Amino acid sequence: MRLKTFVTPEMEENCYVIICRETKEAIVVDPGADMPELTDFIKSEGINVKAVVLTHAHYDHIGGVSAVKNITGAPLVCGRDEAPVLEDPNLNLGLIFGDPDFRLKADRVLDDNEEFSFGKLKFKTIYTPGHTQGGICLYFEAQNLLISGDSLFAMSIGRTDFPGGGYKTLINALKTRVMILPDETVVYPGHGPKTTIAAEKRYNPYL
Repeated sequence: MRLKTFVTPEMEENCYVIICRETKEAIVVDPGADMPELTDFIKSEGINVKAVVLTHAHYDHIGGVSAVKNITGAPLVCGRDEAPVLEDPNLNLGLIFGDPDFRLKADRVLDDNEEFSFGKLKFKTIYTPGHTQGGICLYFEAQNLLISGDSLFAMSIGRTDFPGGGYKTLINALKTRVMILPDETVVYPGHGPKTTIAAEKRYNPYL
């Protein structure tokens, strides 16, 4: 596996390109803005993007979806419960970001615990609602790696005061679904630096 991070300039959101080294098949996770460095990387590396995968559908995580889809033709994938968020500017925060007509449509939805394969890699979806109504984490068990979106940050958690959010819902999901992962699991969040499950168990004041 190769993981490349692109940070959007305005919201400092982490977009991840995860590549199978053997096959050069890849996924792009949460392209939050139209970044030339991201699209140039995809072209220059000659990777075959099999999907644009969303941890959740907030505007700062989906603003670059169309740009990536335009150059790759890859389908847009999200959790089943998050698909309506993509289509509603109130839920996807397009209204807040000054884009009241912003809507996208999922090409494929994933259920809880569903596996998604590309190249010789695969992840399993872990439903973690609470930041949004249908947020997911992507768990690469073989690589001890978790893409947590805005559900879990280093020493913090995602906001729960947006439409579809809920504090108790998010805390329950994290404690029962995420904190049970192996301590050595490396967590790549939607904003900020990476962390580990062990560190969050020990130091995260919310958990």
